[in-house]
Amino acid sequence: MITEKHLTVPRNLRYYTYGNLNESTVSIWILLHGHGQLAGDFIKLFYGLSEFNSYLIAPEGLMRFYLKGSYGDVGASWMTKEDRLTDISDYINYLDSLYENELSSYIRKQAIKVNALGFSQGATTLSRWMYYGKSRIDRAVFWCGEIATDIDLTTHSNFACSEIYQVFGDADKIFSEDFPLRQKMILENAGLKPKMLVFRGGHEVNAGLMKKLGII
Repeated sequence: MITEKHLTVPRNLRYYTYGNLNESTVSIWILLHGHGQLAGDFIKLFYGLSEFNSYLIAPEGLMRFYLKGSYGDVGASWMTKEDRLTDISDYINYLDSLYENELSSYIRKQAIKVNALGFSQGATTLSRWMYYGKSRIDRAVFWCGEIATDIDLTTHSNFACSEIYQVFGDADKIFSEDFPLRQKMILENAGLKPKMLVFRGGHEVNAGLMKKLGII
């Protein structure tokens, strides 16, 4: 008889930071990349936030893979459909641990707000982290991505206590034309009041677009 089991082991997990966390820091941004991206490349898209004295943290998805075949460029994913509940549990624990180690003591001293941005698959990851995790997110930006369909937004205060933005590109070919409205309704049906913003462009994100939309 085949029995599925799991073993918990220590693991080294990679993340990147940019800027300095000190008395001059005005804002903190946790940046969750999309499927097939790497955190080291993703964080470079937000270097422009440094002019606002922001401290950036970009965690990397737990699973890396070759983007084409068995060699060449590598990307990362937060989860797949295989053993998905274990993957979700692992990345929730990872993000909570990262938050605790990097930010908690500083936030308690400085009373500074924490922003989180999830792009594409990272948006779904962010929604699950806010639901299952222990970390406080003061402002959540769901960018060109969807809210997880397996969480009940009416039962968790972390969403109600956060300022929520949903951002979409008007030429994003990944999603259907009615996708932005359907995503907004998911939050509104849970009694939340997201701010929906649409920019001229496709499936993309960077500090310049954030500045144009007034998010920073």
